[in-house]
Amino acid sequence: MGVPFLPVRGILGSAYLQVNPRFRVMADPFSGEELAAVQALTPNVTLIHAARGDEQGNILIPRVSDWGLAVTASRIVIATVEERLPGPLQDQPEWRLIPAIHLTALVHCPGGAAPTGYPGYYPQDAAHLANYLKSSREAASFTRYLEEHVWGREG
Repeated sequence: MGVPFLPVRGILGSAYLQVNPRFRVMADPFSGEELAAVQALTPNVTLIHAARGDEQGNILIPRVSDWGLAVTASRIVIATVEERLPGPLQDQPEWRLIPAIHLTALVHCPGGAAPTGYPGYYPQDAAHLANYLKSSREAASFTRYLEEHVWGREG
């Protein structure tokens, strides 16, 4: 939206105001009502995994998500997709169209959300995620995890 902050009500009274310096309490200049001001974020890069992409660079994401906000707020957006279709894609009841104008790059990457799941494609891999959590407790075991599952992977 190009503004430095937005007023919100939902976090008043929560711990967010104590732990996040991007949130401040302010008075509405019109009514005097107490609101939280939330500082705007403008990510340099957003990586997103989508369901489908077409040859024109459009993607479909789950309709019930905040991913569209991240895409439109970012300077650079790289999308990976489960399926690459000829297109053109269109909005669907459960999928929202993100037009190519918001994307910097589109990559066909089936299984790209793994080991987490992706709605309509595959469930999360609970055993792998448990291994990840266990490995992440110590630097040496996490380095071994990265060598085995991230850095050393091909394909």
